[in-house]
Amino acid sequence: MTDSTNVTGPAGPAGNRRRRADARANHTALLDAAARVLLRDGYAVPLDRIAHEAGVGVGTLYRNFSDRDELITAVVDRSYKLVAELARAAAESPAEPLDALAGFFAGVVDQRDRLVLPMMGGPAVTGRINPHSFEISTALQSVIQRGISAGTIRADVGAPDVMVAGAMLGQPQLPPEAWRVASRRIAAVLLDGLRARPDQRELPLSFTREEFSAALTAPEDRSARSRTARRSVSGR
Repeated sequence: MTDSTNVTGPAGPAGNRRRRADARANHTALLDAAARVLLRDGYAVPLDRIAHEAGVGVGTLYRNFSDRDELITAVVDRSYKLVAELARAAAESPAEPLDALAGFFAGVVDQRDRLVLPMMGGPAVTGRINPHSFEISTALQSVIQRGISAGTIRADVGAPDVMVAGAMLGQPQLPPEAWRVASRRIAAVLLDGLRARPDQRELPLSFTREEFSAALTAPEDRSARSRTARRSVSGR
């Protein structure tokens, strides 16, 4: 990446393309660095530490993001987009539904250092449901419904169950290499729990997908959640 604080370049179309490419690279580097630093050091970390991690000056950071809130919002929005891409890939996969969900879980684990999300300890955006949240839910529900129709996935699970499971896998509980091994095993256990069986027990109460998405926009309110909890019908 390039610190464009005091950079001048050649004039003309070639120089403009180079500056635009540098600006895009700096923007991406700042988002990557912010995700790493926020996950490692918390949300009150000085912004100059994020700039240093990205290899740019503080001036470059402020040209991309006017303040801390804008930066964190951008990191969270990109995180939703990354998970939406994984969910869409699962929905479009020709693999068996449980295998497609296994791919989704593996993708979340691989991308965990770039994911700053409310479900993974990140900040909730009060009063705004991220549009990618519905995209994620819809894509995953299509995979689940395909499995239900085929008789391979139990009929009383929905997208929120898979989203919570993915969030759990995306929060390492061990050092990186150990978690890479452990997460594969845990994912296999979770996938086995989604499998349809003739002797399966009924699951506890859950939310609708809409209630689940709305719950991510504000700090946890257990009393409100308990009032609205209901049985999940195919995640709807």
